[in-house]
Amino acid sequence: MGLCDFHCHILPQIDDGYVSVESFSRMLSLYKESGISSIAFTPHIYNPYVKANVGSLRETFKWASEMASDMGMMTYLGSELFVGDQPELKCIPIADTYCLVEFGLALPPANLIPRLEKLHDEGLTIILAHVERYRWLSPTSSMLERLRSLGALVQVNVEAVEDGSALPYLESGLVDLVATDNHGDETLPSRMLAVLNEWPKVYEKMEGMIL
Repeated sequence: MGLCDFHCHILPQIDDGYVSVESFSRMLSLYKESGISSIAFTPHIYNPYVKANVGSLRETFKWASEMASDMGMMTYLGSELFVGDQPELKCIPIADTYCLVEFGLALPPANLIPRLEKLHDEGLTIILAHVERYRWLSPTSSMLERLRSLGALVQVNVEAVEDGSALPYLESGLVDLVATDNHGDETLPSRMLAVLNEWPKVYEKMEGMIL
């Protein structure tokens, strides 16, 4: 099935990624050369700290997906949903299946579990983005256990594997996928493959994810 990067911000001129229109094809080539055959573009939505050009999203994705298809790569449009105090959670699901979510770093959002339950009841599989960042979501926390009971998947960033901050989650067998969270770093595709080779059980999980 190949590997998919489930979390990146490389669509040009959409959010806080810094890949230009001119350099986008090179970035795709680097993914392909690294053995990553598909990419889920996940621009920020509802994030109070990041302005997203939502109006151009569909058109930009169409352009990007056509370029990727010409290179023999699959692409998916998704989003990174910031769960704050908004009354209703809406995301762009990756392949109509996965909803990537992020949170504030210091404290969990109010009524988090029942709100995510609604996404789960809609048939979506929740992916917890860069779980190593949240001070309230340690590997042994009851909150993480409750999220896992909803079928939530745990994602860590490549850089967190490299610097060791994701190690407690990896050693506990909690990690379901590693992603780049790439905003424009051309070294990240090959680094993603390198860390997955160090953690073959995570590699196997990712190969088995349905898209």
